[in-house]
Amino acid sequence: MLMIQGDITSLSPLHFGNGRTRGTFSQTLPYIPGRTIRGMIGWYLFQNDHALFDACGLAEDHDATKMHLFARNAYPLAGGMRSVYAPLKYYWCKGCQSLIPAGKTECNMTMKGFPCLQEGRRYTGMIGMETFSEKRLKNPDPVPMRLETKCPITRDGHTSMGKDWQLKPYHIQGIEPGVSFGFQMLADETVSEGVLSCLEEASYTCGLGGFRSRGYGLVDFSTEPGVQVKELVDRRSGEIGEQETHLLTLNSPCITRSHDRCIIGFGDEFFREANSRLASAGFSGDISPGADASPEITKALVRGWSLKNGNKVDEIVPATSPGSCITVEGSPQSLAALEVLGVGDLLSCGYGEVYISGGI
Repeated sequence: MLMIQGDITSLSPLHFGNGRTRGTFSQTLPYIPGRTIRGMIGWYLFQNDHALFDACGLAEDHDATKMHLFARNAYPLAGGMRSVYAPLKYYWCKGCQSLIPAGKTECNMTMKGFPCLQEGRRYTGMIGMETFSEKRLKNPDPVPMRLETKCPITRDGHTSMGKDWQLKPYHIQGIEPGVSFGFQMLADETVSEGVLSCLEEASYTCGLGGFRSRGYGLVDFSTEPGVQVKELVDRRSGEIGEQETHLLTLNSPCITRSHDRCIIGFGDEFFREANSRLASAGFSGDISPGADASPEITKALVRGWSLKNGNKVDEIVPATSPGSCITVEGSPQSLAALEVLGVGDLLSCGYGEVYISGGI
């Protein structure tokens, strides 16, 4: 398997629905969902290269052993690097955004010769990786938005509606052109070259997100040469091995199932699923909760996107939210491999991504 990384840059406005339309207002997510990238690639290959479509396993929605292409969410850049979700475990000063030490309720930093003394709060957004080394929140580059009002198109035209018409203008929030996002995709070597060669044409032919008939969704992919999973795991193992503690943080929603139920949090089912995923890829599955686990958990609802279902929403399921975190134990190689491979269901749609950080 290869990890393919790069940037996605908007050439036109982009809109990615969050499933919650408020009246005539359609709000966008501030990132590009992995399920949208997978849908773009899948739809293009289904129409133009069915053999590659089958080889990628894009018709498989739940069995990771039959999938050979895993798209991830493309997040805003922070200092030129893909941002991550902030762990819910930590509290940050409301004033200077410094880390509040464990057990403290006020910031002990000195500002202009005086103690800051601001209280702390949790942060639930995305942050730059420099946050962990500097112990101060580093926000990603701003994602500029626009709001446009559109009129429904009828057989007679698309002018403003009369007072007795039931059709009303609607309002679209979109990401401005010229914004770049960090892109990751895990692909088997047998399909990686074919997928990379089709990205540009697929992006122009199919586009990303909603309202493409209104001029939205045009993007440009800029990718780097793929890195072998083993090489990436070895590199991260060395970095993780230097950490005294290991905090596992979800970097996207995670769906853990037990029979017909979705399990929220980091219980036995989560670690069983994680170790099974590692074992199926040839790694040692030895990850377990830490001695001082103290998990921080929130819940989300996510959408499954099924190509078998005509490229439409397949199901809406409960999931553990990004930012949820727990202290874990395990060999550096296992922890690094879990970062690369992910855990849970619907992995090809961008769900189940994790990252490992040391204590800060």
